[in-house]
Amino acid sequence: MRTTLEVWTAAFAIGVVALLAGCSGAGSQSSTSTIPNSVTTQTQARAFRNFILPSGVDTRYARATYIASASLPAQRAPDARLDNPMHRKKVEKDLFVCCASDSGIAVLKDKTYKEVREITSGLDSPDGVWVDKHGNVYVANVSGPNVTEYKPGASSPSCTYSTGLFDPINVTTDDVGNVYVADFNDLKNPGYIYKYAQCSNTISTSYSVSSGPEGVAVDKSGDIFVSYDTTSFTGAFEEFKGGSSTPTPLGATDGSPGGLILDQSGNLIADDQKGSIDVIAPPYSGATTLVGGLSDPFHCSLNQKENLLFNANNGSANVTVYSYPSGTLVTTLGSANDIKYGMGVGESPDAVF
Repeated sequence: MRTTLEVWTAAFAIGVVALLAGCSGAGSQSSTSTIPNSVTTQTQARAFRNFILPSGVDTRYARATYIASASLPAQRAPDARLDNPMHRKKVEKDLFVCCASDSGIAVLKDKTYKEVREITSGLDSPDGVWVDKHGNVYVANVSGPNVTEYKPGASSPSCTYSTGLFDPINVTTDDVGNVYVADFNDLKNPGYIYKYAQCSNTISTSYSVSSGPEGVAVDKSGDIFVSYDTTSFTGAFEEFKGGSSTPTPLGATDGSPGGLILDQSGNLIADDQKGSIDVIAPPYSGATTLVGGLSDPFHCSLNQKENLLFNANNGSANVTVYSYPSGTLVTTLGSANDIKYGMGVGESPDAVF
């Protein structure tokens, strides 16, 4: 969750302009945020992990100015690998974590979780990480503002998505390779989910979200699920069914939404930044806590076999690995694995449909 538009408006009135850093950790500034139901107002340093207020409000990427893209990359032809059913067998089994000690994406070999390389090119305050069924890696760069895509084994982006983006926080794909980006839009009304064709920098569809989309997931039928912050500082969920641009509100709620993924049974796995990982089963009327006691769980990922769940915990700067669906802790990945910030995580091969 992040500071509200009202808070930023007040900040502008007194001449305060804040540009908050993402995983790059560049610079330290301060900003004042009013905590709902709190008797005090706290000033948050812009150093890493100092942006979570006691209420659980994540002030990290609120932006006072729009950073426009000076130029847009040329459109590319769709990735031919999307039509190659054999490619999935060649996908390396790696875990991609934001962020490594030098603010890159750490690539950890499955099972041993030893770092084998890093991705640093094309990153600018990286956040959400996603790996599609062909092994393409997508990174949401909050300060880009863009999403960069990397072919399997590559360290430089092959495609960049930037049109219309202001505050990209999360990214996913559907079964045919379309790319969906959650644009938090500084908690303005509305926020957006933008859909792009594979390697095209043209928005094909725009989905309005009432405020602050944090997580996005797409099922095998093409239905889009969104977790978002409400202006009352609570988390809610909605679904865009069958290509509809009008969302259907879901009954489930949480405290402060973060990442959102799906398993093959249609269960939503949702991060609640106030300290838990929740499972929301169809018809999505309520949430059940799978894991509690975490420190700002921010993004999550499920492996292809759906027996391991990975969670990036921003508050404790680590990635916790659980058996799924039991929620039993398997291991914790941290500084020994070159992880400095627990922001985003993507498993390859991922559980995508």
